[in-house]
Amino acid sequence: MKKIILKSRYFAIAFSLIVASLCIISCQTEDGTVDAEEAIIEEATSKRAPGIPINPDYRPPNIPNPPMIDEQCVVRLAYLSYSERCPENANVVNYWIGVLRSQGFTGVAVGFINAPGVLQRWDHRYRSFLQRNNITSSDIDKKVYIAYQGLAQREPDVNGGIFWTQILNNRGLGDVVNGIANGPRFQNRLRNISTECTNAANRCVF
Repeated sequence: MKKIILKSRYFAIAFSLIVASLCIISCQTEDGTVDAEEAIIEEATSKRAPGIPINPDYRPPNIPNPPMIDEQCVVRLAYLSYSERCPENANVVNYWIGVLRSQGFTGVAVGFINAPGVLQRWDHRYRSFLQRNNITSSDIDKKVYIAYQGLAQREPDVNGGIFWTQILNNRGLGDVVNGIANGPRFQNRLRNISTECTNAANRCVF
């Protein structure tokens, strides 16, 4: 009888140890799974190429109202940024103000980028950019290049240019303009826009 009781105690102890071991293994496996998932996410984030936004904003950018920027300033800066010159006269300024009122900031930017004179003006620098980076126009479209120059006031980095060319092909030039304009470079430009407007007004008198 005593032997039976002892065996029952040993069995209970052994059973408790087995259950405890299974619990520990289960917890370790769960923690390991979580750690592995976090590692995968971190690795994917770290491998994201520079210049590619994580979550592009395709809405028209928030352009500050006067006294920071007015309609004439928008047109002046569009001429200086895309055409690299001042508007010829008040008539063309009024035309683009009409575009601004009917189509917004995006319409003005798209109109300038698509203008034959603007496309021609940037052609040599665009082709030089392609050659320097050993890429083709199918990798980075000229309109993406001009959008960067007009909005961010710089050439695109290769990864960013390729990304926005894909957006151009899939969503259109308006979303490219809005996406770049909502990026940090143009948003930083907006913080100093009143100074830029003043300089443009002093430079471009009509």
